[in-house]
Amino acid sequence: MKFFKILTFVLCIVFFSCKKNTLVEVVDVPSVPIEAVEVEGGSSKVSEVKANEGSFKMIGLAYEYKDLEPYFDAATTEIHYSRHHLGYVNNLNKLIIDKKYEVMSLSDIFRNLNASDTDIRNNAGGYYNHNFFWENISPKGGAEPEGDIMGAIIRDFGSFDAFRSQFVTISAQYFGSGWSWLISDKTGKLRIITTPNNDNPLMRTLNINGIPLLNLDLWEHAYYLKFQNKRREYANTFFSIINWKNVSKKYDEIPNKIEIKVIDSAVSLGSDSLVKPKKEVITVKKPEITPKKVEVKTEEKPKPEDKKEVPEKKYPGKEEESEFE
Repeated sequence: MKFFKILTFVLCIVFFSCKKNTLVEVVDVPSVPIEAVEVEGGSSKVSEVKANEGSFKMIGLAYEYKDLEPYFDAATTEIHYSRHHLGYVNNLNKLIIDKKYEVMSLSDIFRNLNASDTDIRNNAGGYYNHNFFWENISPKGGAEPEGDIMGAIIRDFGSFDAFRSQFVTISAQYFGSGWSWLISDKTGKLRIITTPNNDNPLMRTLNINGIPLLNLDLWEHAYYLKFQNKRREYANTFFSIINWKNVSKKYDEIPNKIEIKVIDSAVSLGSDSLVKPKKEVITVKKPEITPKKVEVKTEEKPKPEDKKEVPEKKYPGKEEESEFE
């Protein structure tokens, strides 16, 4: 009997010592759904954000953090600009010291970037992409574009609504961190593309061959405080602050693009005879101007006429006088 008591005691010690070394994950399950927390922010000034000494600077913003509300919250905008964006430029300035990139512009860096320079690629891309992003949004943005860019959107996507739907869907479905872009490719056609991490269409290694016109940051730091995991809602809201005047200006600066005219036409809507205007696009290739050959007629100078010998007139009186002498 005593033996069994001792054996039981030993087994208990072994059991509890083993249990003590076992890792147990404890998960707290909230009794009520988690609600979004309002985060205060945006009280500092954009002008206070300065990069460390180096080749590249913070470009500044044309608005304050709170100006983008209610679409983008001030707290996210402040963190996005004064921490993430600032971090990229400071890292880039450090990384290029005493390297060939130190005296290059961003576009030259992207053209000459070595595949092995991953850190420079990530930080130079992050710096450029954010500069591009901030200048293409505005508190006075939104609505729809006008001019040639609108004509190109209708030409290549069918309508502005179709373009918006595609851009939002592609942005929402992209897996991981990256950027979505509207570009004009080498044929002049508008396309929506995505790039991973901080890559962009100007990087030679991507072989995209396009001119960027618009971009959207798909990293979570750009939207998570306000939108959490609702990236589609974030992409949709982005269209309320797009600075289409700036995007249009970028498009107009593209050399040798196709000239586009947008006209209004009436469309019958069936037996009720309702008519509403519909925008159609006529693509007109710019005529090639060839210089006209101008024939210059030179007037021939009249040839001098041969001088005819005019016989000298003889006067009778004179002849007679000479004979008498």
